[in-house]
Amino acid sequence: MRLVERLIFFIIGAMLFAAAFALLWRAIIVLGELFASPGAHAMDAGAAFLDVVLLVLMVVELAYTVILSLGGIVLSAEPFLIVGLIAVIRRILVITVGEVQSDKASSQLTQNSAIELAILTGVVLAFVASIVMLRRWRSHADEPDPIHTD
Repeated sequence: MRLVERLIFFIIGAMLFAAAFALLWRAIIVLGELFASPGAHAMDAGAAFLDVVLLVLMVVELAYTVILSLGGIVLSAEPFLIVGLIAVIRRILVITVGEVQSDKASSQLTQNSAIELAILTGVVLAFVASIVMLRRWRSHADEPDPIHTD
């Protein structure tokens, strides 16, 4: 059963790394478009580049976590929190770029975007607080207990 589990993790890791390389290739193409685009389309190309690069970071972080699990290392919540943080930041960038590019100054669109940005900001703060607490907990767990030292 352990062999089947490792095989599945290996296949998933290989697929994630293949996806990361494909997305990296796409990021290079979008970067070329960014340099080749006139000033009016530079914002679109820049947003597309950031979107793809952040997606690559998410996929690589997930692939790295799967590879660590293959080595028998106990999984930590921190890599998943980092992937979530990157995903939320990616969504914030998409919303803000969409608002900047929007020619229609619809108050409803702006109000909905403002509400979503406020919620996403809260999610970012929750992820960051969770990561900080995990790191502090881990550093305190590594310290010897002053009461029970020999």
